[in-house]
Amino acid sequence: MNRISKFAAALALGAFVAVPAAYAQKDDKKKKEEAAKPVKRNFSKEFQKAYAPAADALVKKKDLAAAQAAFPAVEAAIMTPDDRYEAGIFALNLGGQLKDVSFQRKGVNLIVDSNAAPAELKSAYVFQQGVFAYGDKDYPGAEKKMLEAYNMGYRGSSVEVQISNTYRLQNNFGEAINWLRKAIDATKAAGGTPEKQWYAQAANYAAKMKDKNEILFWGKEMIKVDPRPETYHDAIFQYQSIADLDNLESLAMLRLARKAKAIMFEHEYKQYVEYADARRYPAEVVAVLDEGFAKGTISKSNMTFSEIYTSAKTRIPELSGSWAADEKAALADPKGYSAMLTGDALLSFNQFDRAKAMYEAALAKGSIVDRDGVNQTDRALTNLAIAKINLGDLAGAKADLAKVSSPKRKGIAEYWTIYIDQQTAAPAA
Repeated sequence: MNRISKFAAALALGAFVAVPAAYAQKDDKKKKEEAAKPVKRNFSKEFQKAYAPAADALVKKKDLAAAQAAFPAVEAAIMTPDDRYEAGIFALNLGGQLKDVSFQRKGVNLIVDSNAAPAELKSAYVFQQGVFAYGDKDYPGAEKKMLEAYNMGYRGSSVEVQISNTYRLQNNFGEAINWLRKAIDATKAAGGTPEKQWYAQAANYAAKMKDKNEILFWGKEMIKVDPRPETYHDAIFQYQSIADLDNLESLAMLRLARKAKAIMFEHEYKQYVEYADARRYPAEVVAVLDEGFAKGTISKSNMTFSEIYTSAKTRIPELSGSWAADEKAALADPKGYSAMLTGDALLSFNQFDRAKAMYEAALAKGSIVDRDGVNQTDRALTNLAIAKINLGDLAGAKADLAKVSSPKRKGIAEYWTIYIDQQTAAPAA
């Protein structure tokens, strides 16, 4: 009896206090120190009697099978909250050594149900219940427990991302995005750097929702933190696919994709030359197709591309021979629309200085209204900015884009502005 009494005294000192593996918070050292402090426990005699041989098998004999066989008697002997808590700690530790998730789950459930866990660890155990539910593919249950832990103050194990995943797996993409936003904000507030994949995940969820505002927002955020061609590709083409852009608005996005080396597939080259139109901007069509041919993404053996290429080639001399007359007529026109059109043609031929002059003349004249009565001022501003980017005037281009106000063109301008900021920040070659 003396040996059992001594062991019972060890229990009262919290000899088997365990901390869930998921409990990894910023101040976890302090919390673990608090958890390790001796706690006076109220164990029943029945529990101590059943517990002693089980603990002896686990601690002294290292006989996991015997400890597991003894546990039902331990569980049956539970009389007090402290009995339940210590039985849970025992099961959690034994389950960890056995690599038996069901036994670990039993342990965590006993701990939580006991309501006797140290206050600073309660939320971590509740969160662990959510982890087990997630492993069982019980996503509503995982959501419930992880939210409960979060509301109790738990902030370990990227809890916001874990909660986001529970919503994703229930096809609730709005809440999935909301919790990724919380994860990003919390990481920044703690002085850390959010994972790049969180932005990509949010952009993907936005695409599933077909939410234009969210696609625009997360596409921009994604390329800010990860400005690779692949990221630009996903952001630009996702936005373009749902933004209801007309051909020339889409062309402005495709020009950005070209700048960012983000045109990657055959159908995207086909889209580019369709919107540029070999009859309207033949030099640009030829240049884009040459790039695609050089990369091997498209082939001259493709009859569609071959015919477009030939058609565009024959148009180049005809259009380039009339620039001086076109510029003179546009400058004489009291309205700005003709000057803008001339600027568009020059821009497509990489005549950036001359295009810039035409756009500036158009904006100075005003009345940049097309034949359908639609104001094209934002188109002129966007293309003026593109001309300035190609001339190296990044500050001037950014100022022009800041003036764009119509919803669709504003989204386009925001993407171009991010590109400008990245070029400005890039070290000189």
